[in-house]
Amino acid sequence: MERLTLLENTKQETRLIEQHIRNVAEQANGKLIILEAGCGQKWPLKLEGIDRFITGVDIDEAALALRKAKHNDLHEIVIGDLRALDLPAEHFDVIYTSYVLEHIENINKVLMNFTLWLKPGGLIVIKVPDRYTVYGFLARMTPHWLHVSYYRFIKGKTQAGEPGHAPYPIVYDPQLSRGGIKAFCDANGLQLSMEMGKNNYLRKRSKKDKVVGFFARILSTLSMGKLAWRYNDVIFIIQKPAS
Repeated sequence: MERLTLLENTKQETRLIEQHIRNVAEQANGKLIILEAGCGQKWPLKLEGIDRFITGVDIDEAALALRKAKHNDLHEIVIGDLRALDLPAEHFDVIYTSYVLEHIENINKVLMNFTLWLKPGGLIVIKVPDRYTVYGFLARMTPHWLHVSYYRFIKGKTQAGEPGHAPYPIVYDPQLSRGGIKAFCDANGLQLSMEMGKNNYLRKRSKKDKVVGFFARILSTLSMGKLAWRYNDVIFIIQKPAS
């Protein structure tokens, strides 16, 4: 695989994603129609000056209820499984999904639905932890109860694991990899416009983060370099041809 472009920080990541969406908005007729596939705590992008309509989809009804109570920033809410939903074809200008696909089996079905639901010229933004990094390997190999304990006792998220609250069980469908996403794009006439890596622990300077970075390098070395340590998340920006 080609070496990833590594982002310096979340601000740079957000700026790049917003610019790609603004480029789509310039070509859209009227309001920008956005699908947030799997809803986080709040809509993360500012997009000032862009008239938009955001549909939020999630299988977790409690998560959607929390989102509405805290932020009420979705124009439409749909409860359902991304693999089984019957949404209109060529309806959305942008499909945005952040830290969702690693929790779903058969992501090929999800990606096929995204392709169907997206307008020609539209954009798919996918953010996931890369399965072939030290972080992704540990997430795949450790039990869910340990993830919940980490969130509660290390990150201080006292409601972790309760309805509507992360972490959710990890699946990591084999197709959810840099090679798998690229192969899907090639097979379905999509353009992988940008592929970026981001690492949280390397950018921080606390003792805890330095220890995490040290052990990440050791595990990468023990894997003979098969597990990357310089990044943990990967962001794909995918374009559907306009014609």
